[in-house]
Amino acid sequence: MSTMSSALTVIGLLLQSGSLLAKSGLYAGPYFVTPDPLNITVHQNTQAYLPCAVKQLSDKSVSWVRQKDSDILTVDRYTFVRDERFLVHVVPESGTWTLVIKYVQERDAGTYECQISTEPKMSKLVTLNVIVPRVSIAGGRDKYVRVGSAALLECKVEATVQPPDYVFWYRGDQGTGSRLLEHNHPRLAIREERQQLKEGAVGLSSILEVSDVTLSDAGNYTCLPSNLKAATALLHIIDGEHPEAMKTGVSTSSTPNWVAVLLAAALYNIYIYIFYRKPLNTYKNRNIY
Repeated sequence: MSTMSSALTVIGLLLQSGSLLAKSGLYAGPYFVTPDPLNITVHQNTQAYLPCAVKQLSDKSVSWVRQKDSDILTVDRYTFVRDERFLVHVVPESGTWTLVIKYVQERDAGTYECQISTEPKMSKLVTLNVIVPRVSIAGGRDKYVRVGSAALLECKVEATVQPPDYVFWYRGDQGTGSRLLEHNHPRLAIREERQQLKEGAVGLSSILEVSDVTLSDAGNYTCLPSNLKAATALLHIIDGEHPEAMKTGVSTSSTPNWVAVLLAAALYNIYIYIFYRKPLNTYKNRNIY
């Protein structure tokens, strides 16, 4: 009996202490599953998902606030800004309140606050980093190579979170050119190099090499990453010792014929002179008394 009484006493004390703890708020009420600040990095023009998991919410509300201007973006399931790119996705089973930003722009970068309407308010911070990927041909648009040498074109993909699955090269402009494949062009070689950059970003270079170039190799070359915009370079082939003797691959049908232009100008001036000049000798042969 003494053992049973002791056990009941202990249980009673535990229940009493639990009740006191509940009243004091030490463990009751809502809390964040992961209260630590969170960093998320996305590409421009993609969708950003900012998660916030809350337990024991009860009758409290969850809001998303943009910290830089204190704008209230969402409260519970409702959006309070006119920008239709913002919405909240709620999963009651997991207690997750995810702020969704569509077509992310650079201006969307910054810190967002997930708030619980307790007193005082409870907050979890999520920082959004927006990366603007860049695709370019190293060294500028125009490339000059002598006949018989090798042409190197480097397509640089910089500041990207998700590197492209592939980079295709085309001879000609995007959408109209023909794809360059090594097994179809014995003088062609393509290789890739990747590097790790800051803040989770990565870089990639796709290098196109054309060996023993000829005049027929002149023209536009376009690199197209799988998930980004294309970049184009114009390859000029120099034939001989002087840069003037080169082929660009660009049609010259629209170039004016300067001989014809000068001849037409001369004929026009002669016409004006003959028909519209002032008759200086009008009175030369007239007898004056």
